[in-house]
Amino acid sequence: MSQPDIHYLTTPAAVQAAADAMRPAPRIAVDLEFDDMRHRYGRNLALIQIFDGPSVYLIDPLPLTNPAQDLEPIWELLRDPAIEKVFHSCKSDILLLDELYGVHVRHITDTSVQYTLLAEADNNISLGRLIQSELGLEVDKGEQKSNWLKRPLTDAQKVYAANDVIYLFELADRLTAKLEALGRAHWATEENAALETVRYTRDERPYLRIAGKYRILPDELPLFRDLYLLRDQVAKQLDRPPYMVFANDRLSELVRTTPRDLSDWKAARGLHPELKRAPYLDQLAALSADTFVPAPEPAATGEQRRFPFRRRLNGQKAAQADAREQLLLQLKAFITTDINGFVANLVLSNRLVADIVELGAGQVLRPWQQAILRETAERHSLDYGLIAEPF
Repeated sequence: MSQPDIHYLTTPAAVQAAADAMRPAPRIAVDLEFDDMRHRYGRNLALIQIFDGPSVYLIDPLPLTNPAQDLEPIWELLRDPAIEKVFHSCKSDILLLDELYGVHVRHITDTSVQYTLLAEADNNISLGRLIQSELGLEVDKGEQKSNWLKRPLTDAQKVYAANDVIYLFELADRLTAKLEALGRAHWATEENAALETVRYTRDERPYLRIAGKYRILPDELPLFRDLYLLRDQVAKQLDRPPYMVFANDRLSELVRTTPRDLSDWKAARGLHPELKRAPYLDQLAALSADTFVPAPEPAATGEQRRFPFRRRLNGQKAAQADAREQLLLQLKAFITTDINGFVANLVLSNRLVADIVELGAGQVLRPWQQAILRETAERHSLDYGLIAEPF
């Protein structure tokens, strides 16, 4: 494959011209570089890479005065269902586009999804490894952890960014052929279509994820939450990632060994200097061990509790739920024997088993998964109807 031309675009006029050039293409390969709380606060789009066959367009949003508006010609391409968009592992990209710009990508082919459905190995292969395994090429991934918000971009970064899209057509075609040979092309069609419905939802209590990691006890959670939120407030003002205000390890230490008064806070190690100035120092003082008045954490909703459905059951209902689960595990074992364990896990992962027990296979699974489950049940004289409908 000959190397395509690489165009680096930094103006609205250049963006518009590139979009006009790409509009007749039946498909485009797409990737994003973005910073997620590594060098600045929040999630920040740093580069858009698009390949249409003849050319790679590296579209830089940072010099644009109004990126949301100036990139609208690109958003139109991404929304257009007539143009196939080929990604590798696109979920983070499409979530970012929805969160920052309200862009919903249509007609997606994800090479990571295709590879997963081959069920030859565990999920989540990197693009570099996929290029190596399918195309026999070594692609330099040395810029993977670059600061993509720093300007100017280096030549090495531009080559790296271009490599993320120029092989996607060939990969998608090879993987499609493999899936067709296995009779699984419709699996990929269903999974890729489902990606169009992925939407960003704001996590209203992000501190709970970290609290779980550090095994914060219920009576420690109010202080942990308030310190987390104060850190986030300072990070946003400074436009720095929260870890630059103070580290997660330090957050848990401050909860367990909390400064007792203002002088202790001033002497506390590992805190950004801004925290030791007004108005933040006063807020820290209010979190002191001697003065903190905890506001209780709101009760978790049913969706946030772990296994809320099974916990509500007892007696005969609990026994029926257990019977459904045992049938599903039996079917999973048969799929492992009949096809392989990778397919079995695609159809009946632990999470899917729990959801099917409550909601039924008809609501939880894609049609291709339901077909495998139904055929396996019939082959082994088991009653698919027992797990098809909601509990």
